[in-house]
Amino acid sequence: MSVEGRNCETFYFAHLAELINQSGRNTYNLKIKSMVESPMSYAKRLAHKPTETMNRSGIPYFHIQDVEDYENEVFRGKFYGIIDEMEKAKKTFHIGYELGYSNYAFDLWMLLHVAGNINYTVTDRHAYLKLINRHFHRKYSRMDEFKKEEEFKKILEEFVTLDSVFQAIENARRIESVNVESGNKQENYKNYKFYHDNPATSVHEVVQMIMELCGVSKN
Repeated sequence: MSVEGRNCETFYFAHLAELINQSGRNTYNLKIKSMVESPMSYAKRLAHKPTETMNRSGIPYFHIQDVEDYENEVFRGKFYGIIDEMEKAKKTFHIGYELGYSNYAFDLWMLLHVAGNINYTVTDRHAYLKLINRHFHRKYSRMDEFKKEEEFKKILEEFVTLDSVFQAIENARRIESVNVESGNKQENYKNYKFYHDNPATSVHEVVQMIMELCGVSKN
């Protein structure tokens, strides 16, 4: 798995692997190594590994990416560039590559574990701070405090369980339903679908796929 930017996504998926493997609710264990790396660089580095076996078993590579501000030309260009890289990696190395995006940011996915009704637009990632403090029972003054390794891992331990992961998946589906009902624009770019407006996410699709591959039961 390749991820962008900071380490929160890496910490999250390492925690998810621990939850699955220690749950007694799984058929298979999850071994996942997420790297802060671009899709093409990640695929190139692992190209010597037996990707054909991975493809036969139905396990693709994953990339986790924020959209941030779609209306901003720089952020928009960066997001399309990531998809271009994923498509190039697929064709070059004959692999599957699935996108888990967050619009506005991965903070939305974290909040969906504890808050079901996040159906309003934000103008920047700092707008999540109030919700993070409310639902995670904190008093952060800056987003950087939430994202510090020690603190973020405490949040994971306190609030992210297998049951809350399944709840986050359901909450993400509700957001998707609202986007459909509201007629919000969904773009299909090189077979990767995403909404221009926030809130929106497909991280739940990646997590759902992981759960199904590991045979994790809901209860």
